[in-house]
Amino acid sequence: MTLRPSPSVLGWALAASLAAAPALAATTATASTASAQATAWTAVAASSSIEFTGTLAGGDFTGRFQRFVAAVAFDPVNLAGSRFRVVIETGSANTADADRDVALAGSEFFAASSWPKATYDADQFTMTGPGQFQARGKLTLRGITRDVPVTFTFKPTADGRSATLSGRASVRRLDFGVGQGEWQDTKWLGDEVRVRFELTLRK
Repeated sequence: MTLRPSPSVLGWALAASLAAAPALAATTATASTASAQATAWTAVAASSSIEFTGTLAGGDFTGRFQRFVAAVAFDPVNLAGSRFRVVIETGSANTADADRDVALAGSEFFAASSWPKATYDADQFTMTGPGQFQARGKLTLRGITRDVPVTFTFKPTADGRSATLSGRASVRRLDFGVGQGEWQDTKWLGDEVRVRFELTLRK
């Protein structure tokens, strides 16, 4: 014996499907729109900075990259649609020591003539506290790409037209081949490099 649904049941199911379709389409469209609408910000170069601190012969030294571009699309209520892309000119490292700066740009370290730019790209974000976040992104340096998490705070102004994005990360230089030959020995030059940044953002 074969059981078939009655015409009335089929008609009800079809009507219910047709009624639900617009709502489903609207929900899908809303979700897609939300993930594509993270606020785009422009970093103000004059008041933004990316600094790094390393350990040399047991003491810390600090430098900064003088030339970089940061493209930031970020919205605390739309983390799915947020993106970071930072492009750094590796030859612009300035540690206030001319000899060291020349060495950093050279083949044993950043090899700026072969790899003039380092990039950081992130598209995964989580909130870790009020105004506090973590980005999961990838750093590419000397042609090598590694996962590097970044913790940061995001503080918009009262009018919402500007914001300050400040954060930090820890990078193992040897993971990227920074330090060739004798500089692979971490007794003289530490492996960990601490990175700090502060970006002034405007809409």
